[in-house]
Amino acid sequence: MLLAALVLPLEGPDRPQPLHARGWVYRLLREAAPEIHDAEGPKPFTVGVGGRPNAVWVRLTCLAEEVYAALSPRLWSQVGLEVRLGEDTYRIKAVLEAEHPWAGLATWPRLFQGEAGPDLGLEFASPTFFRRQGANYPLPEPRLVLGSLIERWNAHAPTPVPPEVAERLVEATTLRYLKGHTVSAVGHDRTVGFRGRVTYHLPRASTEEARWLAALGRFAFFSGVGAKTTLGFGQVRPYPLLAPSAAPPGP
Repeated sequence: MLLAALVLPLEGPDRPQPLHARGWVYRLLREAAPEIHDAEGPKPFTVGVGGRPNAVWVRLTCLAEEVYAALSPRLWSQVGLEVRLGEDTYRIKAVLEAEHPWAGLATWPRLFQGEAGPDLGLEFASPTFFRRQGANYPLPEPRLVLGSLIERWNAHAPTPVPPEVAERLVEATTLRYLKGHTVSAVGHDRTVGFRGRVTYHLPRASTEEARWLAALGRFAFFSGVGAKTTLGFGQVRPYPLLAPSAAPPGP
């Protein structure tokens, strides 16, 4: 029932490439839980990188408790040791489950705790794009964002989103506010993705629909949104709702 976002501060040169960070996590997972590593379907984890020179980090989120159970002991055992990511070597300084804006623990029921209303604010902190008709598409349209979150929720949560709620969220949610831009997104190939802040609005939201909208927003912090979330793309977190005139600038 546990959801985890672990941040590993690193000592070393500039931030590692997400492809190298993912390769390291995959190696750990292959050794610790090959059945998870080899499983088909949506991956029960994401990998990201962040920070600035001399303060870089790798982020791993676990959407299934068995992933956390398999990887967390290996991660803690490597604190203080060096790991090679690409051509560079980094020392793992810590494994953070809190005290970092991109770290945290939750349970599925806890995602429903807190305020809920017809609006959901999301910050897209790393390039985010979606696969649509065989191509990458960078705009965070409500249908694509909510559809991505519902698909991941239903793949990993103990209780799926009720079909009638899912249909309303995907079909009726609109954009209330958007501030952001497209940026280069380099993984196995080069594309573009969206970074910025968006407020989504569900007109005439029922209490149940509002609760699910808020829960999916909190889930986004762990699940990511869109394509290639194991390559550092689609890192998302809720942000406090403000009037559009007072909304803070994007990252």
